[in-house]
This record gives sequence, C-alpha cells and structure tokens, in this order.
Amino acid sequence: MKNITLGIALLFASSAATAGNDVWQTLFKEKLKEANQGNSSAQFDIGSMYQNGRGVSPDRTKAIDWYQKAAAQQNDKAISRLKLLQANEERFKKETASASTGNPESQYKLGNMYTEGVGTNIDLVKAAESYEQSANQGFVKAEYKLGLIYYEGTGVKASKKTAYTWFKKAADENYAAAQYYLGKMYASGKGVKRNYNTSLEWYSKAVDGGFNQARSEMIEVTEKMKSASKSRPASSGKVAAKTPAAAKRSAALAGKEDSAGAGKTFGIEDLMVAAWSRDSEPVSYLPSAINNCRTEKGKIACYSENQTRESASGTVKFKTKSIMRDFSRDGSFQVSYRNLVIDASSNQDNKAASDSDEIGGMDNSAESFTVQTGWGIEHVLECQMLEESKVNCVKNKTHSFVLVSPQTVAAGNQAIKR
Repeated sequence: MKNITLGIALLFASSAATAGNDVWQTLFKEKLKEANQGNSSAQFDIGSMYQNGRGVSPDRTKAIDWYQKAAAQQNDKAISRLKLLQANEERFKKETASASTGNPESQYKLGNMYTEGVGTNIDLVKAAESYEQSANQGFVKAEYKLGLIYYEGTGVKASKKTAYTWFKKAADENYAAAQYYLGKMYASGKGVKRNYNTSLEWYSKAVDGGFNQARSEMIEVTEKMKSASKSRPASSGKVAAKTPAAAKRSAALAGKEDSAGAGKTFGIEDLMVAAWSRDSEPVSYLPSAINNCRTEKGKIACYSENQTRESASGTVKFKTKSIMRDFSRDGSFQVSYRNLVIDASSNQDNKAASDSDEIGGMDNSAESFTVQTGWGIEHVLECQMLEESKVNCVKNKTHSFVLVSPQTVAAGNQAIKR
C-alpha cells in the first residue's frame, strides 16, 4: 500500500517491537516528503508526529513550525491546534511558577502537563518528579498518579511494591481509583501476596466510591474463588469436577475446533500482527499500535495504552478492554469492548483519541463534556474480512466502517481472496 495510514505503528508483541518503530520512521519520511511539497494535511501530520514523538524525537518547536505552515494554507486543524498550544503554553508557565513555591496542586497539574505534553514537550521523568513532590505533601491525586506510574513503569523503573505503597496512601483517603488498583493487585498477586478476599474488600470500596469498573472485576474474582474451591481435592481424594459453566465453555470450544478442523480456526495469529487502523489512527479494540494483546483459549484479549479525547474545554484519559471471539473460517468474528475512564483534566493539547465512540458517561455535546470515572457501556462489533488487508465491522448492529492493515491477513493457511 503506497499511502500508509497515519495510525500504523508499534505492535506490543516483543517480536514486532523493532518492526513497529521502523513503520513509524518510514511513515514519517513519507509524510515529510509530502509536507515539503506543500501538502497541508501532511504538514499537520508532521507537526503532530513531532509533538507526540511518533517516528521522530519529540520537538515542540518543530511541531509549531509545521503547524504554522499548514495554518498558512488555511488548514483548520492546524489553526485550532496552534491556538490551543499557545493557550496551554501560558498555562504551563503559570503552573510552573506556582509549583516552584511548593503548591502541591500546581505540582500535580505540572505532572499532568509533562505527561501529556501540554504547554511543553512530553517528559515522563519530570512528570514523575512533579507528582512525587506533590504526593510527598499528601496531595491525594498525586499519590494515586505516583502509584500508577510505578505500576506501569512510565518515567520511573516499574515497581509494583512502590506502586502499592502510594495506592494504599490514596486508598486510605477514599480515592476510588486507587482502591480499584489495590483490588487488582490483590487479585493478581503482583506486588502483594494474592488474596481474593482482600481484593473483594478493596473492589467493594471502589464501587462505593463510584468506580463502577470494579463491579465486573468483583464478579471475576468471585468466579476465581469458586473455581479454586472446586479444583481442590475432595476429602475422598478425588478432584472436583468442572462447574457447569466451565464445562459448557470447554464443550463449545471443542465443538468449534472439531467443526473447523485442526489448525483451521480463522486468523487469530494473523489478526495479532495486523496493526489495525481506522481513519488513519490505530484502533483500540483490535490488535494495533496502542494495544497490548494476548491469545487465550480461542480468543484475543486486548488492553490498550492510555488514550485521550479532547474538546475545547478539556481532555479525558481512558483505556479500552476488548475481547475478540467466534472466529470462523469464512473470515468473520465478533468483538466486544468497553472504555475505562481513568482521569480527566482541562484544555490539554495532545492528540485526540482514535476511537470516536462514547467514553464512560461522557456527554460531548456543544464542544464540552462531563465525565464519570469507571467503565462505559459495552459495544459489540460484528466483523467480516473484505480482502487481505481490510475488514468491515458493524457496531451495535447500527452502522458500519472499514478497518485496514498493512499486513496480509489469512484464514487458516489460505489468504482471503479479493
């Protein structure tokens, strides 16, 4: 494909990480050639790539330069971005001055601005330092953020134990998102000894605090507890049988394998390396540049990186969790996904989220929105391969769109013909 879309990028699978970097770098070179020929859309894209460090090192000055070139040709997106950048630069100067006096709220806001590249270049190390300064003064939002960056290893060396320390401080002050992560850590046994009962306690507190995502996690933990209990040897020495639900799932998977034939299940491996994009942006519900995906029992499960959505009044930070299932040899499959709102702030100037769907309880009418943290509603996609590098998906049985990939996707061992 000559015109590679802007969304093609890194895959999270370690074997494809280097290739993903090469794709961004190749894309940058192609867009730069178009931009130097006067294409205003390409000039905007180059500005965005410099701003966000895609295929090139982040450089705010060069980003502004390219936005100005596009704006000179009356590119509306570039004009809007320049206004936002200027406003956020003033905000950054104001918060920097306030943070230097020891104001913990400004130190926290400064951490957010360094994280998202608002009014300055993205600098995760400085973001971590700002959060720590604020957290050390007991600012609860910073305590949570510091826990999150240690949990994810952004700007600092990942440490689940340190993450636990900061999550616990914030959770003890009834910060629901921190309570949720403590529940998650106790459920997984990462950073602390696994304890399902303690996990449920923290998830319950998170739900009480309005973090509705924890409801589904509580169900999962309860199921794990039941499964662990039934799998223990009975007093007679016999191993307990599978639960009816588990038996049904196993039977369903077995039936699918029998009907399709060994090794013939459609495209799981191919989909995993396809780097799907929509409207020049990586999608958050199929394997792509912004997803960490894995295969599990005939399914693909993905959990995205942090994404953002912006309007004139603010930005929402969220993740997406998706499951792909029911793969058929004819190239059809189903996707279900939900968005988890993590945080919200105002007037950030990083790029908008790639997914145009609703986020949690967000109302984005009239260029403004309000947000509730936690999970949004579930969306279902019915997808069908159109050709080797395109798939058509129908969302919630109401409207369709086409996703594209630079890779050739196969069904079994045979590529799908045009």
